Amino acid sequence: MATISRSELPEYAEDAALMRFYQLDTLEPEIWEEYPAGSLDEPVVAEITLRHLSQRYDAQLQDGAKDANSSNNDLQISDDADPLGIRNTIFDDNFRNSTVNAMQLREKSSLVITSKSFQPRLFLQQVHKDTPYNELIAGEERLRLSIDQRAEALKHLVHSNFDRFVSAKETVDHVYDEMKSKQLNPAEEYGTRHLEKVLDEANTRADLIYGPIIERRQKVDKVRSTISVLQRYKFFFNLPSSLLESIKQHKYETAIRDYRKGKYLYHDLQKEDDKVDGSEEESNISELHRKVFDKVWTEVNKIVVELRSVLLKMLEDPWRSMEEQEKTINFLFDLDTTEDPAWFYLDSQYRWIMGLLKETCENAVKKIDVLRTTNDTAESDCQRSLALKKAIGQIQTKSFDSSADRDPSVRAWRLISELVKSLSTLLLRCLPDFWRLSKAFIEGKFAHKASAKSNGTSRKRRQGVDMGKVEQCQSMSRNIVDLYASLISDYFSLNEPSLPVQQNADGTETVIMPGFLPVNASSIHVSEYLTRIISDLAHCVNDISAIHLAGEAFSGLTGLMEKARWKFVEVICKCWERDAKSFYLLEEWILDPELPQCTGLLKRYYDYHKFCARSAFRIATLAVTNDDMVAQSRQEVKPEYVEKIRASFLESTYTFLDGLVRLAFSDYVPLNEKEEVQLAKKRDKIDVHSMDMRILLTVGNLAHMRSTVIPKLVGLFQMAYKCNMDEDLKTLIDVVDQLDKILFNDYIKRKSGLLRDIIRQGILLSGVDWYSIPKPTEVHPYVYEALMTLVMVHSQVSSVTKHLVHRAVSALLENMANDCLESFRQVERFGMGGMLQATLEIEFMHQTLQQYVTPAASETLQLIYQSIEQSYDAQQQNAGELQAELNHVKDLLVFSRKSTVVQFLCFKQNRERRKV
Repeated sequence: MATISRSELPEYAEDAALMRFYQLDTLEPEIWEEYPAGSLDEPVVAEITLRHLSQRYDAQLQDGAKDANSSNNDLQISDDADPLGIRNTIFDDNFRNSTVNAMQLREKSSLVITSKSFQPRLFLQQVHKDTPYNELIAGEERLRLSIDQRAEALKHLVHSNFDRFVSAKETVDHVYDEMKSKQLNPAEEYGTRHLEKVLDEANTRADLIYGPIIERRQKVDKVRSTISVLQRYKFFFNLPSSLLESIKQHKYETAIRDYRKGKYLYHDLQKEDDKVDGSEEESNISELHRKVFDKVWTEVNKIVVELRSVLLKMLEDPWRSMEEQEKTINFLFDLDTTEDPAWFYLDSQYRWIMGLLKETCENAVKKIDVLRTTNDTAESDCQRSLALKKAIGQIQTKSFDSSADRDPSVRAWRLISELVKSLSTLLLRCLPDFWRLSKAFIEGKFAHKASAKSNGTSRKRRQGVDMGKVEQCQSMSRNIVDLYASLISDYFSLNEPSLPVQQNADGTETVIMPGFLPVNASSIHVSEYLTRIISDLAHCVNDISAIHLAGEAFSGLTGLMEKARWKFVEVICKCWERDAKSFYLLEEWILDPELPQCTGLLKRYYDYHKFCARSAFRIATLAVTNDDMVAQSRQEVKPEYVEKIRASFLESTYTFLDGLVRLAFSDYVPLNEKEEVQLAKKRDKIDVHSMDMRILLTVGNLAHMRSTVIPKLVGLFQMAYKCNMDEDLKTLIDVVDQLDKILFNDYIKRKSGLLRDIIRQGILLSGVDWYSIPKPTEVHPYVYEALMTLVMVHSQVSSVTKHLVHRAVSALLENMANDCLESFRQVERFGMGGMLQATLEIEFMHQTLQQYVTPAASETLQLIYQSIEQSYDAQQQNAGELQAELNHVKDLLVFSRKSTVVQFLCFKQNRERRKV
């Protein structure tokens, strides 16, 4: 590889040309040498001179640039045109229009052809790396042409100014000679005094000229420093606006993250300042900058205060889930809130629950009061019986709510039930979450993260919680439960141990029903809806029990259930007894299709009595969710409940039986006039205004009560309540028998009175001379009349109570036989004809009523025969004649029986009727 001499390098080519032109060995000669005219190449001299002047000009410009900026700023004062003429500029537009630093200027200066650090190879690599070769060849030609043109210009410049150059040279030589001749004496400070004066004047003028420039440069430096700080802490200065934007968009997590980042930067700046102050080092942050940081942070704190208010309002929102509220609590902890957000949330929840419970109760009570004021119906047995009748019809279908639109009582019950249900639902929805929140608060779950880190174990976290607030959490839970219990207790008067009693003027006592009962509330509706209410209470209490409240909070619910059970059972029992007193009003005197021997009243009574007893049992045992009576019967009932319900069971039964007797002896009064037309059609031949008919139907009812209803009800009661009621059953049966005897005897007594009159009239008052009458030819009419009366009785009894026919006819036969005995005993003597006539009549009656002859009647008939025989005058007879007459009487008896077989067909047994 050939060695390249220094003169061949580009940066030394001009120096070599200059030395060749002046025939110098060095660029710094010490001896001036004269050359003959024409010995130098004038064009070369001109070009070198021009180039030298250009370099001096460039140097001056560079020195000026150094004064304005310490960095090498060649690019900003140099021509950036492409020397090859291919491109308009060697830099891109972004570089020309942007503010560049010193490092970038030094990198780009190597591309400028007028720069001392110009590198052709780098120039071609960066500026013309994509330029085609043909264009580079053309650019080279243009560059050569340009150099030639410039050389011509320099030649012309030297030629036209050569005289000046010579004159300047002579002047310099003259100055040099003068200086040497005057030897630069000390008086003139070696010729520098004048120069110093000129320099001072120049310096003064420079201060006047460049002072404002320097001042502006200082301001520019400050601005540049400020911009640098702004660039470095751009996030911090934008923090207020970013926080506001995040809050506006509800991006609270983003806002809190930005706040924490800004807080870290601010504290980091403060630490840096403290460090600089302690070490006496100069900080990059000026005092002005610190004030700006403080002002920004003050604005951030104002925004954070507003954000805390927003988050606290969110904590007051009771409908947000606990998970969302927990996030909000953590947000507030991150925002360095001075108030404990967990306690704030807990307290706001407590106040909201307490207020909502009161408001819910007040609204429900207002609705009930409005309904009561619009219902102007007064208390009456009639209206209550109508309601009871409808309610009994709903027992089987369980459609108690179907009549809510028409029945104000049902609407009131629904509102009362809704009151309890709404309070229970509210408690179940709020208290578990509140207690879970309280436990989380007590366990330190909502403690600040910093304190959570410092406290390792749960015991230490517990120590970090205010134990006073722990006790207050338990107290608040207890207050919520107590308020719920208090609201229900106040409405249902549960704090009163028993229902108040009012003394009447006649010395009797009347139980005052509680105020919550709707007007004319039937025992069925009372039992149904109180069972529903106690069911809602029981479910609520059971669910609350599952959350395991601490302390004595749950005791309030236990007490509530005990008081509600006792009060509701007492109310059901009193309504049960009250409705039993007027239950007879439900009698419509329509035969039961399934039990034709009794009316439909017994079916209603059975359903009513069973429903009330069963409802009382379900409330007493809290078996409110099980409809299986057998399963419920396995549960034990407290003795005090058994005693109370048993007393009402017996009292209502006795009262109902008394009502049956009242029904029989009182004229029928329709309960609902509108239904009477339809009821009359269903009664068919039953005359409800006939006492005989009412007594017979009542006796039939008592018989069914004795045989079926009472034993069945008592059996169910014994099975459910596990108590012995044998003595009570016996007493009830005795009462039924007594009432039956009273009613039946009354009916028989009145019918027997008719028969007695007929018998006495026929035997004693018809003028028959039993001693002298001839032998019989027929049965006397009074016998037919008496038997026809019995036929009427038979018809009447069999039309409604067929099972009482035998009993009624037999009883009347006994009475009629007694009347016959009494009347015949009053006859002093019987002759042959009288004795035969009386025997014929008694025998006719005996044989006609043969199937109804009881032992007592048979005995009485025998006494009649004996009485007639004793009063018979035997002197009027002889043995043969008596026997013949007796045979005649037998034939006459047979004839009379045959002739009256149709009239008295009802007295024959079914088999005999078929024969006839």
